[in-house]
Amino acid sequence: MNNTRLKELLNKYLDGTATAAEIREVDDWYQSFDRDKGLTEQLNDEQLAALEQLFFLRVSREIEQAEPRTRVIRAFRYWWAAASVAVLLAAGGIYFARERTAQPQTAVVTLTEQTGRSSIKKIALPDGTTVWLNFDSKIRYAGQQGREVWLEGEGYFEVSQQGGKAFLVHAGPLDVNVLGTSFNIDAYTPGKMVTVTVASGKVAVGNDKAARATLAANQQAVYDAAANKIATSEIMAADFSAWRQGQLVFKKAMFSDIARKLERRYNVRIRFAGEHIANALLTARFDENVPLKDVLDMLCDIYGFSYRQEPGKDEYLVYDGQPNK
Repeated sequence: MNNTRLKELLNKYLDGTATAAEIREVDDWYQSFDRDKGLTEQLNDEQLAALEQLFFLRVSREIEQAEPRTRVIRAFRYWWAAASVAVLLAAGGIYFARERTAQPQTAVVTLTEQTGRSSIKKIALPDGTTVWLNFDSKIRYAGQQGREVWLEGEGYFEVSQQGGKAFLVHAGPLDVNVLGTSFNIDAYTPGKMVTVTVASGKVAVGNDKAARATLAANQQAVYDAAANKIATSEIMAADFSAWRQGQLVFKKAMFSDIARKLERRYNVRIRFAGEHIANALLTARFDENVPLKDVLDMLCDIYGFSYRQEPGKDEYLVYDGQPNK
């Protein structure tokens, strides 16, 4: 593959516009690094970042698909390769792909940060990136670099720029690739849906199964895991990160989705007496420290629903009609 074709394919990969055939072409090229040394010499920072993302995607997938008894060894080896990728790419030599079986000199320390059901946590990563973790959320990252993280739950990221080096977030089956930007990821239910909301900058989202999209400020991507599809829309990004200030903001959200957020915030369980209640669309905003019963009162009043607390339990049932006297 010549340099012109390589640049064209990597640009499409970065923008999320590559076809399945073009993705296969890049994959074939990726598998023949030892025969095509030095092809990165004329690539710009964004194209190098795209190539780095491609490498990380392959690494993470190989680790996930490894047999349990070999996963630890392979993860250890690939972490070392991932830590070396930026230096080798900048030098214009990509032969490292065939050398990544070499043993690392020192072990890479993986750090974990998490929150419970009673707090929001602000974290500074080693590269200068700031992360806010919502209730009941967790991230993992390499302590030496912190430019690749795994998210469970919800997080808001303010990514620092670092010489064109990409920042990669794995959220369930979805990967989010950025250079310097602010965005929110809701991956509480990654097997069903992952939502990425961009506040500033530009974000590429996708996976190695062809679902891809590129987002700018005040745009959102909702990934449907079952269909492996991404739907994009224009939104007000500030509404989706208001939880950092303790606010709850809902705009045409289903009552069932609202209930899941309330359950995490107040550490309760909310059930519905009928599907039509769970699917009711609601718009509301609540400030920090509003009691749960006040929240439920206001939400139920919109449609004339009622609710009751189960005796002796932190469990609530929402139903039609007026409460029993």
